[in-house]
Formats: sequence, C-alpha cells, structure tokens
Amino acid sequence: MFSRIPNKGVFFIAVSQFGMAFSFGYITTFMPFYIIQISPYGLKETMIWIGLIMGASNIINALAAPFWGGLTSRFSPKLLFERGMLCNGILFLVTGFIDNLQLLLLIRIIQGALGGVSTIGYILLSAISSEKSIHKDLSLFQNSLTAGQLIGPPIGAYAASLLGYRPAFIFAFIVVTIFLIFCHFNVDDIPRQKKASYSDAPINKSLFWSWNLILIATLHLTFMPSILPEILKAFQLTENIALKYAGFIIMSYTATAILGNYFLSRLSSRIGLKKVITIACILAGVSQLLLIFSKGIFSFILIRMIQTGFIAAVIPLIFSIFARDVSGKMIGFLNSARFVGAAVGPFMATSVLAYANVFILYLFITGLTFGSLWTFMVSIKSNKSKKT
Repeated sequence: MFSRIPNKGVFFIAVSQFGMAFSFGYITTFMPFYIIQISPYGLKETMIWIGLIMGASNIINALAAPFWGGLTSRFSPKLLFERGMLCNGILFLVTGFIDNLQLLLLIRIIQGALGGVSTIGYILLSAISSEKSIHKDLSLFQNSLTAGQLIGPPIGAYAASLLGYRPAFIFAFIVVTIFLIFCHFNVDDIPRQKKASYSDAPINKSLFWSWNLILIATLHLTFMPSILPEILKAFQLTENIALKYAGFIIMSYTATAILGNYFLSRLSSRIGLKKVITIACILAGVSQLLLIFSKGIFSFILIRMIQTGFIAAVIPLIFSIFARDVSGKMIGFLNSARFVGAAVGPFMATSVLAYANVFILYLFITGLTFGSLWTFMVSIKSNKSKKT
C-alpha cells in the first residue's frame, strides 16, 4: 500500500492535515455570503466585517504559531496536533449557531488562539523525514493542505446552497472529528523536541525576509475568496449562481496550485531551490497583473489558475531551505507567515475594494511580490557570503 511512499508517517500526517484544510476551505466559500446575510450594516461596513472575520483566526494563529512550535519541547507533538484539530472542530460547530457579527468575530479569534495544527504538522514531518526526501515530503504536506482547500470549497458551496448554512457548519465539525480519529490511530508520536542553541539566537535577515516572502505567497492564495461576491457581481451573476461559481473558481485555481507545487518541487531538484522560487514569483506577479485585463469570467479563471500554479510552490520550497537548521520554535515562526498572509489577504482585499477598485488591488499585490522577492534574494546571498 505504501510502496510509493518513502515514509508511512509522512503520508498519515499529510492526510490528517488534508482533513483540517478541507474543513477550512469548505467554510471559506460560503462564509462571506453568510456574513452578508446576517449583517445589519451597509455594503462598505459589511465588507470591512467580512475582512475582519475572515482574517481574525489567521492573525491570532500567526501570533500563536511560534508558541505552539515551542510547546513541542515540553509536550507530546502528536497530542498537540490532535488538540488543535479537536478545538477547531468544536469551534466550527459553534459558528453555525452564531448570528451576531461581534460574536462571530470572537469565535474566530478564539479559533486562532487554539490553532497551530499545521505548525505541529511541519514539526512532526521534519522530524521523521530523511534529509534527501524532506523537500518532497514538505511538498506532499503542502499538496495535502492544498488538496483539502481544493475539494472543500465546491462541497461547501453546494452544501450551503442545498442544506443552508447551519447544517453546513455541522458537517465541517463531523469531517474534523473523522480525521481526528484517523490521526489518533495511524500517526506515531515523536519525542519532545530539544531546544537547539542556534534556534534561540536572534532571527537573522534571511529568516525574516523568507518569512516575508511566505506571507506574500500566502496572500496570493487567500485574498480572492473574500471579494468573490463583488467580483462575480461585476459578471452579472445572481447570488445563488455566484455562490456555485465561487466554489468552482476556488476549486479550479487550487487544482493548478497542487499541480504547480508538485512539478516545481521536482524541478527544484534539478535547477536549485532559489532559481525555482525566483521564476515562480516573477510569473505569479505578472499573472496577478494580467487579471486586470480579463474580459470575462472564463479568462479571469484561467489567469487566476496560472497565477496560483506558480506561487503555491514557493511556500514549501522556502521551508525546505531552513527545515533542518532551525528548531520547532523557528519553524513555528516561519509557519506564522502563512497565518499572517491568510489574515492580511482578505482584510486587505476587502478594504481596498471598499474604498478603491480591483485595479489598485492587483497592482499593489504585484508590487509586493516583486519587492519581497528582491529582499529575499539579497538576504539569502548575504547570509551565504557570511557563512563562507
């Protein structure tokens, strides 16, 4: 059964992360529509609330990620992994019974504080992977996460349109519970992580700018769902059709993210990590800018698919550069960039769209991409010259 998988534990960790990513992706599609339905405010105020609620758990997760990574030196990593899954599942269930925006925001903040699942997943995987296969194992982990985000949105959109919002949230809780049980019986624990003296040193420039580029790559992947209702409105789609289209759009560009991650991770073995990261960022930035010139919904979807196909691989490739040299706390620090990007993405998108337009938004993201790539490459070269 596992003849094609170099490490059985890696596979089960990745599958467990798939379950969590599925649940988050599942609610991402219909959450903005749900907020619009229960909001007592006007359009601009509601757009701001969408950004806050969609991003709240991620920004708190970003602050908590190094803390969760550091806890692996005190507690069982597997226990922490399962605890994070359980807490998120319960909060998915509670969310379905909230019809107040302030309470909904509070629930999302609590969800962020009790998160950290993917940080522990990275630590578990890094500990059991061989040095030769670590970039492929991290790619599998990232693809499992992305696959959950691929399958979740269309099922979430369909469930919400067919059953209503509350049953859809309940289903998310059931999914997390199933994968929690699966994880408990199939993932072996690892020893508590030791604190390395290097990991306690101040964060150097290369680590910080790598964190920054992970943030921008995540922003590329996460800013779109929060503004899809307004984008699809421009294509003159009714609410029910727009909801179904939203699931299809997210599914489509997440599929190319998986493919891009798979092929670019293998290309990096031949031409090098830094070259692939550079090519991926440049082409993703250009594609982001090209969204401005899309004439219809299908050209819009195609360009978005190309964009995510290039940018998705950047995250695991950067992790591969540092995974063997830093402790759980520093892995948590790098992983926090994903949460910050997931938080900043929707809030930035909704804020810009509320007071400007998509042209300014797309142009801004493109500029951030090229600027972050440049600082990353300069810091990596500087760090390499210091070591030599």
